[in-house]
Amino acid sequence: MIATQSALELKGEMLMLNVLRLQDVDIKLIEETLQQKRNEAPLFFVQSPVVVDCSNLSQEQGKQLDLRALRRLLVRMDFVPVGLRNVSNAMLAASMTSGWNILRSSTKHPPQKALVINTPDENARVTENTSTEEQEQNEDAVSTEPVSEDQVNEAIENTSLTSRQKQGLIIERPIRSGQQIYAKRGDLIILSQTSAGSEVMADGSIHVYGPLRGRVLAGVKGNKKARIFCRSLEAELIVIAGCYQLLDESETELKGKPAMIHLEDEKLIIEPLI
Repeated sequence: MIATQSALELKGEMLMLNVLRLQDVDIKLIEETLQQKRNEAPLFFVQSPVVVDCSNLSQEQGKQLDLRALRRLLVRMDFVPVGLRNVSNAMLAASMTSGWNILRSSTKHPPQKALVINTPDENARVTENTSTEEQEQNEDAVSTEPVSEDQVNEAIENTSLTSRQKQGLIIERPIRSGQQIYAKRGDLIILSQTSAGSEVMADGSIHVYGPLRGRVLAGVKGNKKARIFCRSLEAELIVIAGCYQLLDESETELKGKPAMIHLEDEKLIIEPLI
């Protein structure tokens, strides 16, 4: 018998998804709130997958939501619409005819970034969505949304996970799967490792004194001089100032080895870290 090579490989991976949790169906309001978030970190949400959660909408709101307009809006703003979840029966027919995928609803969801669109008299916010059980298991998880300095310091004091310096953020413990860390206006220094399914970001450079896994985004506000340093390069996605590369698609021989990554003529260059 002649062995034939498989035509494909199907495997599960942990990916970070944005969750757009709607509390209002006004497309103009949704656009204004998303634009506000994009202005805070222009490169962060580019080509970012998003799931729209309708669990907070009433039956009447579900009927009023223009799903075609919502999809066009997300595509125009450079999001990648993945699908809808927690839709009411009244929304099912409209969902299928407007090009949306319907995702399975669950009472427990993996940690995800949630973009919460509130009613006009509330402020839009970015939160980390973690189930109650996972919160109990990860009491040292930190909030990493672009927030005020006072809020950052308060979160740090409550978790005892980090110590913040004037020009950067130092993380002393491993970054777990599902956690997201953002160093605003400075470098991010991780004294341990990052796990698959985690996401670390900085306006400046990123230094990881252990294996670098998950997603890593340096220079998220356009700093092309930002760099990434690590003791073992195992990241799924590498991004500097909006230029990105999947490690699996890279021809580098430095996978699993110490590496430094920087931009050169809009191209990511991976070099040995000596």
